[in-house]
Amino acid sequence: MSITCYLLSPRGYCSGVARAVSMANQAMKLYKTFYVTEDVIHNKIYIKQLEQQGMVKVDSIDDVPDGSTLMFSAHGVSPKIVEKAEKKELTIIDATCPIVKSIQNEVKLATEQGKKIIIIGHKSHAEIVALMGYADNTKFYVVYNEIDIDLLPDFADDEVVYFTQTTLDYSVVEQIVAKLKEKFPGIKPGGTNGVCYATRERQDVVRKVASSLDLLIVVGSSHSSNAKRLVEVALSSGAKKAILIDSKDDLKSEDICGVNTMAVTSAASTPEELVQDLIKHLREKYDIDLEEYKIQDASER
Repeated sequence: MSITCYLLSPRGYCSGVARAVSMANQAMKLYKTFYVTEDVIHNKIYIKQLEQQGMVKVDSIDDVPDGSTLMFSAHGVSPKIVEKAEKKELTIIDATCPIVKSIQNEVKLATEQGKKIIIIGHKSHAEIVALMGYADNTKFYVVYNEIDIDLLPDFADDEVVYFTQTTLDYSVVEQIVAKLKEKFPGIKPGGTNGVCYATRERQDVVRKVASSLDLLIVVGSSHSSNAKRLVEVALSSGAKKAILIDSKDDLKSEDICGVNTMAVTSAASTPEELVQDLIKHLREKYDIDLEEYKIQDASER
């Protein structure tokens, strides 16, 4: 009996990641060697390829030789990193996602206006670490669950605004915002951007098909926030099982055991060739009936 396998779309690179990858590839051709303090994108396999070609990852900007080339990741960096880079007379390649850059500017403006800032996200994520650099550290707070919200102080008559990490499960964000509004009735979004459209679209297609799946395979790295969210969305939407793998090499035969209906998607930082390698592997090893499954573009919905 064949296994029905849906290849979900949209999947893979978002525009911000595609831009960062293009910039990294061009930088490699132009400079042969460039430095990073954070991964350009959150994909282990692509980053390993860059390192093999000459990219050097260092722990701190202090470890970057004066006058060399430094690339900022798609997740952005804090203003202090920019200042240090300029003092060291580094050639800067800024691959910050334009949506992330917009949020950084909005946080900076809210800080200058004296507003109290709540950032919804994971405190240790590169995007949030960079974003916090644009806020006054006496006026911003990072939350991701109800306990975090309970621990927030009373802001009295201060104007309070919130911002959102771009790679979260937007249904979870909606729940967090509802809780924030219970505690701070006057709270408002600090800008026009929240969970980015690409993240929403990839989650939407998973939600639509999840309840019919015995298995969802997400191709992506374990340190990718949007990759992990796709697994969570699948499970919360009715998929019997969902797994995250870097490549076809991580897929085990027991993962496919008993599966009649499955789907494959990939994170916004996953090269498409890794998906195609997986599909080729599945076709060679199993009796797969492959079908494309695509939702309408956001502009058509």
